[in-house]
Amino acid sequence: MPESLILTPKEMNDSLVNIGRKKVGMKLSQVFMYAILAGMYIALGAIAASIVLAPDPGQGAAKFFAGVVFSTGLILVVVAGGELFTGNMLMTAGYIEKKYFFAHIIKNWAVVWLGNFVGAAFVVYLFYGSGYLHSDSPVGQYLAGAADKKLALDFFQAFLRGILCNILVCLAVVLSLSSVSTEGKILAIMFPITAFIIGGYEHCVANMFFLPAGLLAKGEFVSRWPEMIRNLFPVTLGNIVGGVIIVLLHPQSFKRLKKYLGKQ
Repeated sequence: MPESLILTPKEMNDSLVNIGRKKVGMKLSQVFMYAILAGMYIALGAIAASIVLAPDPGQGAAKFFAGVVFSTGLILVVVAGGELFTGNMLMTAGYIEKKYFFAHIIKNWAVVWLGNFVGAAFVVYLFYGSGYLHSDSPVGQYLAGAADKKLALDFFQAFLRGILCNILVCLAVVLSLSSVSTEGKILAIMFPITAFIIGGYEHCVANMFFLPAGLLAKGEFVSRWPEMIRNLFPVTLGNIVGGVIIVLLHPQSFKRLKKYLGKQ
């Protein structure tokens, strides 16, 4: 039994660095398969949130419960195992500690982003084939409206919402590392993710489900494909910035970065 059920900030930073080293050492085929799983997990959480929100998406209580069930996606990634693009922004902690090169991170991010997209798209296909995405169904109507709202965002709005989103997502991952118990990890994840859903922020992997599903419900998937890419690009950039902010502001990383910059 560990001496404490909660890790110190330094121990959490050390955990991030060690996890990053393990990710760098994985075969790309393994990374890709874990990324597909993570994409599926987030999509499954998005389905649950959509069903909760469909009857009355404007209500605060509905958003709260949608956030709770959406947390299922990240809980599955953390507990069951998966490679999630937004969470892997935390790999920059190991780069700051000079445990691996930035090229290793970029390669991981590229493979994981693609794998997440494949996993989310697979769940969209299953969900569509199940008959839930008819335009006259409550869930289909909700997803169609959600897709329209996301696609209406301009570049800067999508980018800033991406930053806000991944600050919370990465904090959820960091908080989950602070606990050595499964129940502690679940509770640590739930509230930051619920805050992200209530805030209406933008998560690129979640959008890999919401956008295709909403466009399929409207019968506009092919014609509006370019719009979907135009949303994913700034959201992805914002998610990168949001995740890196969490790493850079951590006292351990900040001290190391300050020392490095002082040598320049």
